[in-house]
Amino acid sequence: MLNWLDEATFKIGDVTFTLDYMLGGSKRPSDVKNFTMMKATNFLDKYLSLQGKGIQKVLELGVYQGGSYVFLDKLLRPARISAVELETKPIPALDRYISENRERCKLYYGTSQADVDALERIVRDDFDGELDLVVDDASHFYELTKTSFETLFPRLKPGGTYIIEDWSWSFEPSYQDTSHSWFTQPSLANIFIDLAEELSINNSVHEVTIGREMIVITKTTAAKQGPLFQGKGRRGRDLQLL
Repeated sequence: MLNWLDEATFKIGDVTFTLDYMLGGSKRPSDVKNFTMMKATNFLDKYLSLQGKGIQKVLELGVYQGGSYVFLDKLLRPARISAVELETKPIPALDRYISENRERCKLYYGTSQADVDALERIVRDDFDGELDLVVDDASHFYELTKTSFETLFPRLKPGGTYIIEDWSWSFEPSYQDTSHSWFTQPSLANIFIDLAEELSINNSVHEVTIGREMIVITKTTAAKQGPLFQGKGRRGRDLQLL
């Protein structure tokens, strides 16, 4: 599927993508002919493995320059793909792509990943209440990420996939500097403890795979699925920067 032009640039069909991963955010804007993906190459294999799994309904949290949104659309060819983005500044290249595919594609600017009402409305109106895949590449903050998961994981179809990217930021030296604006934020690694508890006591979660790039949570195919985060064990809330 990927036609590599150089070590950081590839094409899928008629769309070109450039990988430009930088801590703090790439400054490279997307162009209608060349979308920016703020990801390293080791992310791609994880997404390539999703091909052929019949993924038809995709929701992305956080789009940055839009490259990952277009990448998922071209790679998986879903029937519908929507996304939320906290920023309100338009992304012209992505806006044009969505306009050209408006029957399948939507983007909601100025929408937090923790806006439960908005997320529920999007799932209901865009996807008839059920999702195949959620990709969380939004705030990377523990509480906001957990709120999204609590809201959207129950809306996944049985066997569906939920991905949380860039969980390891708190272990990077720059984020451990007390002057960093994120220093007081609880580590996103706290989500491991929550997921471990769910995996042990809740038949909604089938499998949790933790990799350097992302956490992949697979939903069970069991007929009965319990509510999330109902256990009373230690949940790792006190895990902070090292």
